[in-house]
Amino acid sequence: MKTSKLKLQEAIKQNKEEIQICAWELYALVDSVLKYKEHMASKISEMKSNLSETAGAVSNSYKGSLSAQFGITLDTSH
Repeated sequence: MKTSKLKLQEAIKQNKEEIQICAWELYALVDSVLKYKEHMASKISEMKSNLSETAGAVSNSYKGSLSAQFGITLDTSH
């Protein structure tokens, strides 16, 4: 009986240790995912900004070429 009790206590101890290890691994995984999500949000924001700047430059260039081609003046401030 005493041997069984000791085995049970040892099994419980091992299970608690395994649970603790798994909990830390899960925490590390969640932390990693959150950091990656923040990184991707920053990259997407940067890409949107660059796209907006490029679209503006293309628009202004197109307006400039129309102006030169047809001798008209367009408001390029928009």
